[in-house]
Amino acid sequence: MKKFFFSFIWLMVLVFALDIMSKWLVCNNFNKQVTTNKADMIQIIPNFLYIGLSFNQGAAWSLGAGQTGRIIFIIVSIVLGGGLIAYYAYATQKGKLNTTIKVALALMIAGAIGNLIDRAFYWNETVGFSGVIDWILVYFGSYSFPVFNLADSALVIGVIILLVYVIIDSIKDAIKASKEGQYKYSPKELKE
Repeated sequence: MKKFFFSFIWLMVLVFALDIMSKWLVCNNFNKQVTTNKADMIQIIPNFLYIGLSFNQGAAWSLGAGQTGRIIFIIVSIVLGGGLIAYYAYATQKGKLNTTIKVALALMIAGAIGNLIDRAFYWNETVGFSGVIDWILVYFGSYSFPVFNLADSALVIGVIILLVYVIIDSIKDAIKASKEGQYKYSPKELKE
């Protein structure tokens, strides 16, 4: 049980399930009708956080919207998602992943698969709407942040965790190398 818990596969499944369920809950609550103004949205935090409905046929900020762009993003999602899963499985089996990287990869994999499902299977002909279901809206005064979903959040949080880990690990390695005398010049000598 401990091995399963620290594999974080449960986290992938949980985030993926919450993403899919939240998307369909919102989609059905709004009767598959896109919300375009605040009056039609559910207010969570006044003038800040709302629930609405939008269908994104492209990638972030609707980049590459349209049939060709969507197919390209489906292919990219399959390749990247498959690559992340393969790396996760291989590195976990070899014992090369620490807890931080496992959590980051679990979030990224769940987010990638959640949006891939929408992108690949939600077409007007099959479900009555087309594209990735986005439903979280954040406002900063008059500025509205692009609509997103739990899969997007998981991807972003996973990438941030991974970047912070890599930066901190690189700094630790540089400090260790400096203390061990692995650099030819000291920082003081480099300034001169």
